[in-house]
Amino acid sequence: MANEVRVKLTDEQKAKIKEGTGKDMTEIRVQSFGATPGISSPDHLSPKASARFSARNSAKLSAKNAARLSARSSAKLSAKQSAKLSAKQSAKLSAKQSAKLSAKNSAKLSARASARNSARNSAKNAF
Repeated sequence: MANEVRVKLTDEQKAKIKEGTGKDMTEIRVQSFGATPGISSPDHLSPKASARFSARNSAKLSAKNAARLSARSSAKLSAKQSAKLSAKQSAKLSAKQSAKLSAKNSAKLSARASARNSARNSAKNAF
C-alpha cells in the first residue's frame, strides 16, 4: 500500500535547492511503500541519478563544513597568537620603560644626596 504526500516548497526553499542542485523544483514528493519511506522530486529521478545527486550534495556539504571549521580554527589560532604576542611585547616594553625610569630617578636622587653630602663635608672642613 503506497502513501504519498506532496509538499509545496516556499520561495526560499526553492532558491536553496536551485543553488545546491541547479534544478528548479516546485514540490517534493514523499511516499511510503510499507515500512520504508522514499523521498523524490516530482521529476522522478532514477535510482542512479538520485544516488549521484545525494553523493554530490553530501560531498559538497562535507567540504563546505570542513572549510568553515578549518577557517574558523585558523582564525581563532591566529587571533590568539597575535593577542599573546602583542600582550607579551607590551608587557616587555612597559617593564623596560619602568625599569629605565626607575634607574634614572634613583641615579638622580643618589647624585643629589651625594652632592649635598659632599657640600656639607666641604663646608665643615672649611671652618
